Parts: sequence; structure tokens; C-alpha cells
Amino acid sequence: MCALTKIMKYELRYLDGFPDFSAMQNAVWPLQRQTREILNRTIQEAYRWDYFSATKKKETGEYPDLQKETGYKRLDGYIYHVLSPDYPDFSSSGVNATIQKAWKKYKSSKADVWKGEMSLPSYKSDQPIVLHAKQIKLSGDTRAAAATLSLFSNKFKKEHEISGNVQFAITLHDNTQRTIYQKLRNGEYKLSESQLVYDKKKWFLYLAYSFNPAEHALDPEKILGVDMGEKFALYASSFGEYGHFKIEGSEVTEYAKALERRRRSLQQQARYCGEGRIGHGTKTRVGVVYREEDRIANFRSTINHRYSKALIEYAVKNGYGTIQMENLTGIKENLQFPRRLQHWTYYDLQSKIEAKAKEHGIAVVKVNPKHTSQRCSRCGHIAAENRPKQEVFQCVKCGYACNADFNASQNISIKDIEKLIQETIGANPK
Repeated sequence: MCALTKIMKYELRYLDGFPDFSAMQNAVWPLQRQTREILNRTIQEAYRWDYFSATKKKETGEYPDLQKETGYKRLDGYIYHVLSPDYPDFSSSGVNATIQKAWKKYKSSKADVWKGEMSLPSYKSDQPIVLHAKQIKLSGDTRAAAATLSLFSNKFKKEHEISGNVQFAITLHDNTQRTIYQKLRNGEYKLSESQLVYDKKKWFLYLAYSFNPAEHALDPEKILGVDMGEKFALYASSFGEYGHFKIEGSEVTEYAKALERRRRSLQQQARYCGEGRIGHGTKTRVGVVYREEDRIANFRSTINHRYSKALIEYAVKNGYGTIQMENLTGIKENLQFPRRLQHWTYYDLQSKIEAKAKEHGIAVVKVNPKHTSQRCSRCGHIAAENRPKQEVFQCVKCGYACNADFNASQNISIKDIEKLIQETIGANPK
């Protein structure tokens, strides 16, 4: 099984490397600006070479030889040769890691750019500083975690008569962060390309790590169908089995409604707020509203993480090697879809399920949800009348009755369910 790479966000606190915190920031901030320059110049150099190659092909009938033209076998190596002299303060590993980030981005979007289907990628201000794994040295245990970052070139260190390596204390907020840090320290996890980020007057290390996912006794032919319904946030079952997994959606619905009410109230208050919120402009006046929106986003992310974790644990425990879920593309245009899911971060939940499934070697298949809620999982009859109530399914043909979300999850768990539905509709056109 291929290694997986994940990212953990750690809050940092400055320790050492420069005379004081201010001096450190004044040295590191220019690297942020230079990071953006290197990213954009890498894209431009790559595009310039491809344009040159296309022109030569048109003129001569042959593409130019990169090594003969530049002296380098790889274009990213040539780009490093061109750009690195312009950034003498940057560590060579940092320049190379930054170039590689943009180089990968260009290669992934190159075909669409040349077809005219998308513009050339570009990077905005305040880019994270890209860190090669060898620029990061972790030290200390979970009681005194620290990271030493090699950000500057030897030339810079010598000119400023400092070590130049910035040392941060790492704040470990929870058991998950502590566990990952410990596994990195003991070599169970491997450091990957990471990022140093300045956000809201704090420094953060987005630490990337790779590992081999755990292997489980999973049967790829054993399918767990997952329905996202009105009453239940998740309802999962496998066709023909009575066992099921479900999470009620009331927690999401009620909390989201309460936060939305508070956000709307704060927006209205902003019109006649006191001097404390008037400040010097709109930003001060509506800042508290933005904070409420952050709370809503954080709650949704946290709840989706918890729900997806519980679902995958159930799948692993019961040996399901495949999860089938609804394809929710175009959900907001579908007025028949549950309103709760139209404002909930359903894509985020599905993304978290997919990511966690991948860690455990579980395949994820997306199916068209059309008619899965109207189809009888017992006899296959499809009719709108099969749903006399939102929460109830009762087949008008065979009389089978059950919870509507359970019935939908049973249908979604069937292999090739879309094909079966199309055959039924074709045989019984209305």
C-alpha cells in the first residue's frame, strides 16, 4: 500500500536565533515576499520554455533539446539555476522546495492552460514559506516540543553574525497533536515538505508527514452505503444486512441555526452599534460578525471530522472494503434535496470520509442519488408514493416499510445501483 501524506497545524512560540522576536520577524517576512516571487517566476519560466519549444517545433518540425539549449537535463534544474542567484538570503533548500511547489502546479495545469481552458497559475501575497524536510529539526519530547528551522543561507548567517536558524517552541493542544509529534520524533512517521505560516499575529507550522496506512482484513466486495438524509446526518448500511450505523442530524441543525441567528443579530446591531465597535471603519464594525462566521466554520469542520472518523471506524470494524456515497454535484441547484444539506458543508464531510477511507485502504465510489430514496430496496419498485412521509418509506407494491434513510442507504450500497435504476425506469416508463 502506498504511503500517505497528511498535514498537522502546530502553533509556534519564538525561542531563539535572533536578538529578539522583532528582529526575527523582520528577517523572516522578506522570505514571505520572496516566496511569492519565486513561485510566480517559476511558472513564468516554465511557460516561457514551453512557448519557445512550441515555436521551434512550428519553425523546424522538431522540439529543441533542453540539455543542448540550457545545459540541464531537467527544466526545474534549469529554473533553479536562473532564479537562485536573485535570492542570496534564502537557504538553497528553501529556494528549491519553493520552485518544486510551483513546478508541480504548472505540470498539473499545463494541458488546460495550453487548451485555453484556464489561465496561467499565479500566486497572491502572503504566501506560506515552503520548507524542505531537511530544513526542519524537531527536538524535545511532548512536554517541551520544539522545531529549529533552517531558513537562511550561510552567506546571510555570516553577514549578520547569527546562527540564522530560528527556534520555535511547539504548542501541543491535544492528544492527536502529541501523538503525531511523538511518532515523528521516534521515526514512525516521516517528515515531508511543510510550510511556515504567519496568520493573525501568530506563527504556525503546517507540518506534513507521511506514513504507511494500517492494513485491515477488508473485503472490497463488501459495500457500505452512506445516505445523508433529513433526520440523520449519516445513515449507513449494507444491502441485505440488518446492522446499520447512524448519526442524528439534530446536533448540526440546532447548533448551526443558533449560530446563524446570532450572526444575523450581530449584523443588524452593526447598524446602530456603540463607539466601541465603530472604530475607524467597516472592518471594526463587522469584525465580530466575521468571528462568528469563523466559529460556524470551525464547528462544521470539527463535527465533520468526528462523524467521518466514527463512520470509518464502523467500516473497518465490520470489514467493509468499499463505501458508496451520493454524488452531490449540483446539490444547491436541486431544490428537492434536504435544506439542511444545502447550507451544511456536505462536501467537507465527504472529503473527510474519503481521506480517512484512503488511510485504511477503503475504496470510495460516488453514485447518482436520483431515485435511491424512492426505490424499494426489497422489490425494486420506484415510485414517489413510496414516501408517504419524509421519514417513512412504505412500498406501494410489496408493502415493505422501514425508515426512509435506512432504505436509501440499502439502495446506495448495491453494486451498479445506477444501472439497476435505469433498467427499472426503462422497463416501466411513465
